Amino acid sequence: MTWSNEAFVIFGSPENLPNSIEETFSYYAQEEQDKVAEAVTKITTVGGSFVFEAGLNAADGTLKHVKAMGEYLEGDGQNAARLVGIIQDITEANHARLALERAVDRDGLTDLYNRTAFDRFLQETVRGIKESGSTAFLLMLDLDGFKDINDTFGHLVGDVILQEISSRIFVALPNETIVARWGGDEFAIITAPDFSSDDARKVGDDLLVIIERSFEIAGRSMGVSATCGLAEIDGRTNAREIIRRADLALYYGKKREPGRVHLYLPAMEKANQHRQTAIATVREALDGDRLFAGYQPIINLETNRLVGLEALMRLSTTTGAQITATQVLPAILDPIISREIGERMLSCVCSDLAEIEQAQPEMQFISINATEADLLSRDFSGRFLATLNRAGISPDKITLEITETMLMVNDTAKVQTVLADLSTVGVRIALDDFGTGFSSLSHLRDFPIDKVKIDQSFIKSFVFENQTRLIVQALINMANNLGVIVIAEGVETEEQRNLLLNFGCNLGQGYLFSPAETSCRIKAMRFRNRRNSVVSGLKVA
Repeated sequence: MTWSNEAFVIFGSPENLPNSIEETFSYYAQEEQDKVAEAVTKITTVGGSFVFEAGLNAADGTLKHVKAMGEYLEGDGQNAARLVGIIQDITEANHARLALERAVDRDGLTDLYNRTAFDRFLQETVRGIKESGSTAFLLMLDLDGFKDINDTFGHLVGDVILQEISSRIFVALPNETIVARWGGDEFAIITAPDFSSDDARKVGDDLLVIIERSFEIAGRSMGVSATCGLAEIDGRTNAREIIRRADLALYYGKKREPGRVHLYLPAMEKANQHRQTAIATVREALDGDRLFAGYQPIINLETNRLVGLEALMRLSTTTGAQITATQVLPAILDPIISREIGERMLSCVCSDLAEIEQAQPEMQFISINATEADLLSRDFSGRFLATLNRAGISPDKITLEITETMLMVNDTAKVQTVLADLSTVGVRIALDDFGTGFSSLSHLRDFPIDKVKIDQSFIKSFVFENQTRLIVQALINMANNLGVIVIAEGVETEEQRNLLLNFGCNLGQGYLFSPAETSCRIKAMRFRNRRNSVVSGLKVA
């Protein structure tokens, strides 16, 4: 053995240098000794050369990473056979390389794998399962209520919660499981091979439990929940399709039963296709300026006079057919599309109101429907009022209709603030579908409700069903005692109208009077006193 000075330094200046190549093997990291021995031994028997990198435990206690290169030289008459090579200390370069690889593959906030790395691991998993015939599962986790925390407390608090949740997920996962931060508040997980659907579901259930544990931040308790979509990795389906399936199961779960694990089923595709078709239809109508407001009259049941209008979304297709909101309901439930619909509807009302008022001077207000996305938007009230101001419309001419489900979100404080801001300047708030929710009475107490609209499901049957009639009578009495205006929806017969009047409900809307009509037709209508049963222009009542 002949050592150069640099080789001597790399090995840590041992007092007793190895006498043979074989003795140097013990200096290398335990898990890499066989690799080093195989590379060196191979060229001493068959010739050639070697190159390897390995960890090295120097005699002075330092841990290094080295690169070795060598070749075998045959002996001749003057020289014995020998092994000649060099060894380099590449510790710093290796650290830099590992740091770069980590930066490329890791999420900067949570230190979990990022989306790019996860895509690579998923493709490798698909290939491995295809070869082995085993199965694994992909889990997509999305936090429920996290946006509310970000909006209320700011992104710094949100980041702390994301870091804590990421840590909980990482610690709780079984060995050989890969986890990544997929998006802002979404996580993706690949189980180990040979997991059954029950095993994967249990992983998801366990994660949902640990995520729901409350957080203590600056002495304040906070909490979020999560929903999980689950899809099988079977080796027959490509990575992109597996992600789509897990994401579809997640979306399905968030809309129907949040806070649970939902396994992808082919039956979900039909609902998804309906949703995509609805979104495409509404998107085309928005882009083609074919979305407009239809106005349904709200009538004084006693006098037959026009009191107000409810603006309902209508759109026309490229073939000229008119579509109602119910026919494209999945699009209206989409938060992005719903905001655009809301803005377009408000714009329509602002454009139509002056001419409708001129033609119908008795009209007192126009109702416009809000969405959950509107109420949870940070700047909704500001944008809403700014639009009215630009159009020169007094806020007291507008009633904002909300449903009870919108008041049952995680962040009720935000909704209360939005409604209070609007109510303070004169916008009236109407609670739609009144009586169908779980906490109608508390909503009247906790929110600035000026009007309630009795759901048409009650009106449809209360003439013939005594129990329903008692419920309607109780709802009307309660609202009247609280000074809240009552409007009955779905009034279709004179018998319904007369019974409502007897119960003390003076306002109603429905096909007895008119369906939703365009602003041009509304302007042409003539509403006469009920004693004069013939209505000129269009026959409204």
